[in-house]
Amino acid sequence: MNETLKLHIKPLNQLAVPLIANSIFGLSIELIDQAMVGHLSVSAYASVGAAGNFLYTMAGIFGAIAIVLNILGSKAIGEHREDKYLSILSSSLLINLLIGIIFGVPAFLCGRTFLKAVYGFSGTALYEGTTYLSLMSGYMLLQLCIFTLTNCLKIKKCTQWIMIISTTTAVLHSGLNYLLIYGLFGFPRLEIAGTAISSTITLCIDCLAYCWILRKDLQSALHIRPKKVRLIIYQSLPLMGQELLQGSLFVIALNAFLAHLGMLVLSSYLLIGQLLQIGLIPAFMYSSALLTLVSESSGAHRISDLNAYPKTAAVLTMTLFSLTGIVFYLFRAPIAGVITNDPHLISFSSGIFLILWLANLFNPLFEVYKAAMQSVEKSTFVLIATLVVHLGALATMLWLTFPLRLGIYGIAAGLFMNYFVMYFCLKIAYSRDVQQLKQNTVQEQIASLGREIRIKK
Repeated sequence: MNETLKLHIKPLNQLAVPLIANSIFGLSIELIDQAMVGHLSVSAYASVGAAGNFLYTMAGIFGAIAIVLNILGSKAIGEHREDKYLSILSSSLLINLLIGIIFGVPAFLCGRTFLKAVYGFSGTALYEGTTYLSLMSGYMLLQLCIFTLTNCLKIKKCTQWIMIISTTTAVLHSGLNYLLIYGLFGFPRLEIAGTAISSTITLCIDCLAYCWILRKDLQSALHIRPKKVRLIIYQSLPLMGQELLQGSLFVIALNAFLAHLGMLVLSSYLLIGQLLQIGLIPAFMYSSALLTLVSESSGAHRISDLNAYPKTAAVLTMTLFSLTGIVFYLFRAPIAGVITNDPHLISFSSGIFLILWLANLFNPLFEVYKAAMQSVEKSTFVLIATLVVHLGALATMLWLTFPLRLGIYGIAAGLFMNYFVMYFCLKIAYSRDVQQLKQNTVQEQIASLGREIRIKK
């Protein structure tokens, strides 16, 4: 194995492996929780699912604040500026408080109106959705604080605590759900309210646990003026746009194309999409590790690390993505049979599994270099490039799928083009930026040496 890879695998795995294990475990617990709610009624499953997805999506968008904390905080640590890191942390906490209040109060007071207007809920579904949303009105504040604190642990390279705390509270969450939803062992049967109360209690315990671990940092940060609020908000905007574009608008347009091909095609894609999300977990987690390591290396001007970390992460993610794909391909029919009992859906999804997995072949590499570019504060470039390439990919899909009548193969070709072009563009741009940083560093060293010579004279 290449010596550079060996040298950089350990720091990446130290950050990413606990996050990967935590994500897989959390996904399993989430499926169990969904099953509990699903056994109440169809309206309960729909209302909680809709309200929960809305909360999750909004938290993902505003979670860009924590990503900026990770980037700027890691860079400050690389520069040996503890005061700068604490000021960024203080500013992030203030932003979390403001967004939590701005979001939470309307969720508590106007949840019924929102669900009725946006989702068209009425009757039992409206009542259950309103109950859930009002009781979850503190979700945004708690979740943003958790995002902030977990990113502090990433900066400190203590991600094992994220795995320990999240795993423990996830088990507790499922236990509380079981007791409060169904009213067992003397607990009242609260159904939908039980789901919301269980989630809120779990989030509070999560947040308090992270606060205890980071108590020294928090105590120091609270005594420092939050001077970085504008900077954090400004740098968060491209990341929020990226999340909205990639996580919502692109997916909506893609699903609309698939729906026009028929419900069987759409259902098969969504089924395979669930397996793809599992296969992409390592890519997301190694990308998260890159935010810390690349930002710190940038602050410390370690050029060799700036080049090596993304390359190492790319090798690791592609290895795991390929191995996962092989396992899923070999057992594609039995796995599909676990998710659905419809023979047509099992047969069709098994038949298109390989083409859709290959269509996403460059997706992990795109995620890696997206994180690398964001780490060197090029989020605006990533947003613009993503917008242009996504529009081009959607236009290609539309042309291949309908006028040329390629169906699902047109979708697959468009997806392949989308991720390959994005990866290629970001990799070239990142190499150029690192080269520019190297030149700037050399110039600074020459200037510094010149000053020292003049002082000695």
